[in-house]
Amino acid sequence: MNPVREPFSNETIRIILSNYGFNSTSYLALESDKKHFFHQKVFAVTAYANFNKVAITAGEPICPRDALGIAIDEFLEFTQQQRLQPLFFEVTESVTPVLQQRGFHLLKLGEEPFFELDKFTLKGNKMANVRSSGKTAQKRGVKVREYYPTDPEALLINPQLEAISHQWLETRGISELSFTLGTLSLDQPGDRRYFIAEQGNKVVAFLTYSPIYARQGVYLDLMRRSDDAPTGTMDLLLSESFQLLHKAGVKLVTMGMSPLANVQNCSINQSKHLAWLLYKFSVYGKSFYHFEQMHGFKRKFQPHFWESKYLAYRSLGFREMDAIMSALLRQNISRLVWQILNQPIYFKFL
Repeated sequence: MNPVREPFSNETIRIILSNYGFNSTSYLALESDKKHFFHQKVFAVTAYANFNKVAITAGEPICPRDALGIAIDEFLEFTQQQRLQPLFFEVTESVTPVLQQRGFHLLKLGEEPFFELDKFTLKGNKMANVRSSGKTAQKRGVKVREYYPTDPEALLINPQLEAISHQWLETRGISELSFTLGTLSLDQPGDRRYFIAEQGNKVVAFLTYSPIYARQGVYLDLMRRSDDAPTGTMDLLLSESFQLLHKAGVKLVTMGMSPLANVQNCSINQSKHLAWLLYKFSVYGKSFYHFEQMHGFKRKFQPHFWESKYLAYRSLGFREMDAIMSALLRQNISRLVWQILNQPIYFKFL
């Protein structure tokens, strides 16, 4: 039982996604950093990466929800035959009972905010800060529109988006993250949607959304601005993109998981020791990553509900942690520790 690889996979993946893509990051199965296991017992695909004999999945198998058990069993057969250690990363809560029945332990990774666009409004006291901030940007001449990177104007706009993205990463001292974040993909946008904020003829910020087909929704993937973007640009860009998406028939938006948010408040049985360690890292790791700032930024838009995401594991030692770091940061633990000790990393949100 071998994984089917490119060049035959992309069209099949698109068909599976368009029918069963439920996890908010499911569209990222199309990214080049994923391998693909095509199931034989059910119409499904599991996107994963292999690091040091650990098969770390990008969410749960993409399949009919009532076939998750069959799909997971088949993937576990494959990992056993290939002598891989399975690790399910950022799975939704709906699949956790199936994984627990198969001997997996769970660890909450964070919470993800969702917005029902037919209920989203800028009115009311709770949205006063977003309204005020957006108006500040408007007074500075910032305007928001949807952008199509294959249109003729792409010759002028695409280089600006690439420059903003490069500057954004460089200013924050980080390389492009992967696995649970997509790429700009201006040459192959697929079903991604792009929104830009312009001040005059200059792009000062942009957003990209990926589809969540099975939920008639979209996932906020990339969110970047130039260093000289006027105050309030991001608030304006987000709120107006929500309204434009609603007009286009989109029902649901998620801003992506807030890492380590409320990891100790969990309705599912998990390791109290590991949850405590994650909580302490979120408190004392502020110089490494602005966990609270990110979570607070999402909260101010007043999400209608939150969903938890989990890591499902049978074993969680150095090898598994190394695989997670390699997938997310494109570097192993040893290199990451060396970098922290020699040149502290400072992840600045927004």
